[in-house]
Amino acid sequence: MSDSYETEEEQIEAIKKWWKENGVSTIVGIALALAVVFGWQGWQTSQEQTKFEASAIYQNLMTLVSQENLADEQLATANHLADTLKNDFGSSTYAQFAALYKAQFAVNAKDLELAEKELRWVLAQNPTQEITLQTTLRLARVLSAKKQYDDALALLPTGDALAYSSLFEELKGDIYLAKGNADLAKQAYTQANELNRSNNKPNNNVLLELKLQQLKKNKEA
Repeated sequence: MSDSYETEEEQIEAIKKWWKENGVSTIVGIALALAVVFGWQGWQTSQEQTKFEASAIYQNLMTLVSQENLADEQLATANHLADTLKNDFGSSTYAQFAALYKAQFAVNAKDLELAEKELRWVLAQNPTQEITLQTTLRLARVLSAKKQYDDALALLPTGDALAYSSLFEELKGDIYLAKGNADLAKQAYTQANELNRSNNKPNNNVLLELKLQQLKKNKEA
């Protein structure tokens, strides 16, 4: 809009003309900008509130599971809290940990089907690598307990799996031993032991050393 007008009346007329042509779009633009700003702030507030609620529920769950030998009523409450996290905050990490606890409760109750279901739910959420490795290890143990040995072995990764490599190899040894293949079991146990030593943890797993010694005695007998 030009600033060069001869009279005040011409300036007023020019302003009226510009407002007529651009006023509505200007108001709409400002309204949309405000809506975006306040909408974003509202969304952030909602997200923070959601995190707060999920955190509070999870803390209550942790208070329960930190106790030993939960009574039936306490266990029911723990399961209820875990279900609430899964149902109402399913996309959160809290929900994934809640499912891991439910799987643990199920294993303690010898309900391996439910334990498997909970662990597969966690994996379906595309969790972090750390949670994925931890859950995979637990699921393989559950499948092994169900004597689904080949399924358990297929689930276990090969190569470097960070801090879980030795545990994966040890579990492979347990599974091979359960299948009656002592040679493969020894290979897996030896690999697990070497991984421990490479991480400067030669005495990290006394049970693993005992397994290797037992295999050696059985072979010599």
